[in-house]
Amino acid sequence: MITENSVSTEIVINAPAAMVWDIILDFANYGLWNTFCPSMKGEAVLGSPLEMEVNLGNGLQSQVEYVTKIEPIHTIVWSMENKPGDPIHADRVQRITPIDEFSCHYWSSDEFSGEFSGPMIEQMGQQVEKGFNDCAAGLKARAESLYRA
Repeated sequence: MITENSVSTEIVINAPAAMVWDIILDFANYGLWNTFCPSMKGEAVLGSPLEMEVNLGNGLQSQVEYVTKIEPIHTIVWSMENKPGDPIHADRVQRITPIDEFSCHYWSSDEFSGEFSGPMIEQMGQQVEKGFNDCAAGLKARAESLYRA
């Protein structure tokens, strides 16, 4: 879903929340399931840089973001460097909410602010939304496949 200051997606995954969390934090294996961000290097440690390759429809683009929040098996956030005065700020939030012991709800959003966030969403929102939908579908397929095995 695209709003004036965010792009998000959500999906139900028929696998335990802890398993989905482990897949999200297994950066070395993103290429097995995440076509939107098939390469991720870094550690899930507050303040750590995450080096990623992101596909917004024009091939892979390198970017570095920083882990800004971790609540184990529930929420991880990574953010652009977000210096004061930057025209765009972005925070990628991924949240897992258990439904029961065998399934969970996955929600992911890029929350934008700054003076150029509106034009950026107008220009790139659909590509980001497609990427997030692909990421969620890949995460669901990976988790459900591993859980069935």
